[in-house]
Amino acid sequence: MTKGRGGKRDNAGRKPLGDETLSSTIIARVTPEQKETFKANGGGQWLRCALTNLKESRQSIPAWAQAVMPVHHAAVPLFEYSVQAGFPSPAESYKETLDFNDLLIENAPATFVLRVSGQSMIDAGMCDGDLMVVDRSRTPKNNDIVVMQIDNDYTVKRFIKTSDGFYLKAENASGLYPDIYPKEGEQWMLFGVVNYVIKPMTSTRVA
Repeated sequence: MTKGRGGKRDNAGRKPLGDETLSSTIIARVTPEQKETFKANGGGQWLRCALTNLKESRQSIPAWAQAVMPVHHAAVPLFEYSVQAGFPSPAESYKETLDFNDLLIENAPATFVLRVSGQSMIDAGMCDGDLMVVDRSRTPKNNDIVVMQIDNDYTVKRFIKTSDGFYLKAENASGLYPDIYPKEGEQWMLFGVVNYVIKPMTSTRVA
């Protein structure tokens, strides 16, 4: 055997990331397109950073926010013609199917479901007890409905951008809910943008 060859070398193997030693391995099956995306973004280092950022973002999530974890598809018939709100028309054969996961969830790791509390957004069709599908990865645009954390409280309101900044606007014609503007000393943090609202139309309550 050549001198200096063979055996374990000092400092060999994978290097620690920060204060943590890389000692675990993940094996996952991906599509060819996903593999190319993985490689293009930096491979393992990119994945480790993404997982670290996800962990840190989830630490700010309140206990009452329910994460969305789609484990199966729920495809139902999607009819070709719309239903008129007047005289009924004969039922038509459905053209395709619609999966609720694909409809409601754009970014599963960043999607959460929260329940509406109160009457401040009833004119936007959001009533007490309705379920909000909230995407934490979206950046709000003008007139989006958002969930905002103000200090230790959460509120859902319409996001209004102005030349001076932004404010939150209620959707209730009663006038009982004034606009909310950032005040000095307050801590504001966007929880997410509301993509959909799920509401019951019968006496059966949404779970």
